[in-house]
Amino acid sequence: MDKSQPNNARKGEPLQRGVRFMVGRDAGGRWIVSDREGRVGGLFTDRAAAVHFAMFESDHLPGAVCCVPDHVTLSLDSAFENRVMSPRLKVAGRA
Repeated sequence: MDKSQPNNARKGEPLQRGVRFMVGRDAGGRWIVSDREGRVGGLFTDRAAAVHFAMFESDHLPGAVCCVPDHVTLSLDSAFENRVMSPRLKVAGRA
């Protein structure tokens, strides 16, 4: 057995890739999730929903989700800038 590989690599498990999602509040106090590349994110009704989304999207990989401290403010600007919403699109949670 090659001892140079991490234990999880020897067991056939995927290697940890670091933090992919950050969970916290925006300047308005709303719960948000933002990925490190600014491609995926969203607003959530509470912390549990935000963490659930981030964990699901990261396939529950250990260390992929980071909950930032209360004094840190997150933003979704990079995930949603320059995007025009079609009038035909339905916003989740709205009738």
